[in-house]
Amino acid sequence: MIELYAVTDHPMAPLPEEVAPLRLVPYRDLAAVCAPAGDAEVSPEALWRHEEVVEALMRDRDLLPVRYGTRLLDEAAAARAVADRRDELAAALQRVRGAVELAVRVVPAGDAREDREPEAGGAAYMRARRAAADAASAIHGPLACRARASAQRPSAVRPELLRGAYLVDRAAVPRFRGAVAGLQREHPRLRILCTGPWPPYSFAET
Repeated sequence: MIELYAVTDHPMAPLPEEVAPLRLVPYRDLAAVCAPAGDAEVSPEALWRHEEVVEALMRDRDLLPVRYGTRLLDEAAAARAVADRRDELAAALQRVRGAVELAVRVVPAGDAREDREPEAGGAAYMRARRAAADAASAIHGPLACRARASAQRPSAVRPELLRGAYLVDRAAVPRFRGAVAGLQREHPRLRILCTGPWPPYSFAET
C-alpha cells in the first residue's frame, strides 16, 4: 500500500529525501509522488507528517497537492490513476503553475467581537451582522483583485467574518501581504490574519 502526496511535472527537481522515502511514479509529462503508507489511523501527527512532505515538495516545484488519506495498492495503480485523468491533471497543474495559496481570516477585534446569540427580534444584532458582512466584503474584494484566483469558505467558528483562500504568484506574495497590512490599518475594528504560503489545495482538484 502506498500513500499519494502530490502530482507534479516529469521530469522534475530531485525529491526531498529528508522528509520521507519518496518515490516518483511517472506517466508521460506528469508524475505522482508517493511513499509507503504508514499507520492507517488518522491522528494529528499523521496529518502533520503528510503536510510536512507536501510543503517540502512545493519549495522548488509546482504541484497539485493530494489530501491526506489518499492510498493506492501499488505504484502501478498510481500510474493508472494519473493516466486516467492525465488531461484534467495537466490543466489543473497549469492553473496553479508559479503560484501558492495564502489564507486570510477576518474576525472582530477586541470590543467589536459579536459572538453572542441574538435576542428575540434583535434588530441591533441583525444590523451588527450586516455591518460585519459588509466589512468582510471590503476585505475580500481588494485581496481577490491581487490574486490569480480566490475562494471564500464557510466560516468554521463564530465570530469569524471571512475565511478566504487566494492563489497568488510566488513573486507577488510580499505585495499581497502588504495589501493585507494596508487593509488592517483601514479597518482597526477588524483583525485580519494572513497565513501561508501553502500548497494550493483550494485551487487543485486531485
